[in-house]
Amino acid sequence: MDTADKLQLHFDLLSHRALLSCGSRDYVLPDQYPDRDAARRAAQEFAWETLGYKGRNRQLVDCSQLPVWLR
Repeated sequence: MDTADKLQLHFDLLSHRALLSCGSRDYVLPDQYPDRDAARRAAQEFAWETLGYKGRNRQLVDCSQLPVWLR
């Protein structure tokens, strides 16, 4: 994984919505989540499947190993 592609999760406690930042792009996750941990797991799955992190780093076995920084 490139260091410029740090995944950052912004979780809003009032609306229970999550925003995933990857480099210069932002993605609003489609669901509402009960807490930050659920939003982090959803962000890991989103980055793994949709953003193509599955094929970028062969050392990572599944999406739970993908580092997502909580903001």
